[in-house]
Amino acid sequence: MRRLVTLAIALAFLAVLPLAAPSEGTTTCTFTTLGSTATLDGDCTTDATILVPNGVTLDGAGYTITAGDPPSGHFLGAVVKNAGPFAIVRNLTVDTLNLTNVCDGGDARLRGILFDGASGIIHNNTVLNINQGPSGCQEGNAIEVRNAPFAPGGTDALVWISGNTVTNYQKTGIVTNGSVAATIVGNVVSGFGPVDFIAQNGIQIGFGGTAIVQENQISGNDYTPKSFVSCGLLMFEADGVRASQNHFADNERNVCVFGRGGGQFNPEP
Repeated sequence: MRRLVTLAIALAFLAVLPLAAPSEGTTTCTFTTLGSTATLDGDCTTDATILVPNGVTLDGAGYTITAGDPPSGHFLGAVVKNAGPFAIVRNLTVDTLNLTNVCDGGDARLRGILFDGASGIIHNNTVLNINQGPSGCQEGNAIEVRNAPFAPGGTDALVWISGNTVTNYQKTGIVTNGSVAATIVGNVVSGFGPVDFIAQNGIQIGFGGTAIVQENQISGNDYTPKSFVSCGLLMFEADGVRASQNHFADNERNVCVFGRGGGQFNPEP
C-alpha cells in the first residue's frame, strides 16, 4: 500500500472568476467572491454543471443547488465539478428534481459532486437524490473522485472527504477510482434499502486507488436478486485500503474485496 499523506491546504488570495454553468446551460445560482472563496448567495437551480475554477473554495453556506433537466434533452454530467487541478467544496447541499431516466456513459454520467483529475477537500456537504427514479442506469454517484491512470503506479490526486451526508444515490454514495489517495472519514452514506433495479454500493475504492476509510456510517445497500451483490464498502482492484471503526447496517454485504477478474461486479472506471 502506498503511503497515504494527510492533505495540507494553503490557499493564497487570487483573482477569482465567477462560478457558472457552461454557456449552453442556464442557472439561477450566483456567488459572492472574496479572495479565493466563492459563497453561494441562496438556494438556486441549474440545468448544467456548475464549474469550480482552479484553487477556489465553493462555500455553499448551507444553501442548495438543485439540478433539473434543460428545456430540451436531459441533465448531463455532474451537478458540481472542478475546472482545474485543485478545488474545495464545503457546506453545500446538492439535490435533483425529477431527472429523466436516460442512461449515459463517460463524462455524461450523472454525479452530484465530481473531482476529475483534481486534489482537494469535499467537506460537510449534503448530497441527496442523485438519481433518475427507480433506474438501472450505472451512474448517479453522490460524490466521485477520479484520476487517470486507472491502475496502480500513477501520480495520486490527494483528496479529503469528510463530514458529508449522502442519501438516495442511484449507484454509489462515495467513489474514488484510479490514481487517488483518499481520506474518507466521518461520512453518513445511506442507500435505498432492498431494491431489485440496481445493485448499489456505499463507498467504493477502485482501479488502483488507495484510501483510509474510517468512522463512516454506511447502510441500506441491498440488491434483492442474487445475480449481483450490493456492498457497504467495495474495494475493487484497489491498491490498498485501511478501513477501521466504520458502522454498517442493512447492507447485503458489509465489506467486499475483489481483485483482478474476481467477483460478480462490473463497475466502470
